[in-house]
Amino acid sequence: MRFMTKTDKTLWNGCPVRYAAGVFGDKWSFVLLRDVLLHGKRYYGDFQASEEGISTNILAKRLAHLVETGMLTRHVDSTSRNKVFYRPTVKARALIPALLGMMVWSTEYDASTQAPESFAAAFRSDPKGTIAWYEAEIDKVNADLPAGEA
Repeated sequence: MRFMTKTDKTLWNGCPVRYAAGVFGDKWSFVLLRDVLLHGKRYYGDFQASEEGISTNILAKRLAHLVETGMLTRHVDSTSRNKVFYRPTVKARALIPALLGMMVWSTEYDASTQAPESFAAAFRSDPKGTIAWYEAEIDKVNADLPAGEA
């Protein structure tokens, strides 16, 4: 009988579900992507203030992971060297349709949903327009950021 060793583990690429789970499959990475893509959050303090109450050590690790996996870019704020902000990459922005689809699904099955009643109906009637609206909002938030150094 042979036992699995750490080197026998299946790599987290190849299978689309494993790959996605490896990039944003934990709840905190997913919430951070929500905050960046849909809520316009960019600074560490913005993420820290989220109602979910992420601890600082987990926040730092998840932000670093999202940068490492190409979902976010990290920038030093040119107006305050001790501040850092994050921008979503094209790779992250490509998740918007899936993220919105999951939100619509949640409105149907989460009795405590906080999504406005109009959200699911708007997405169903004009998914491309809804996605374009979120894309434009991301561009507005990014345009308001100071220059940053990677």
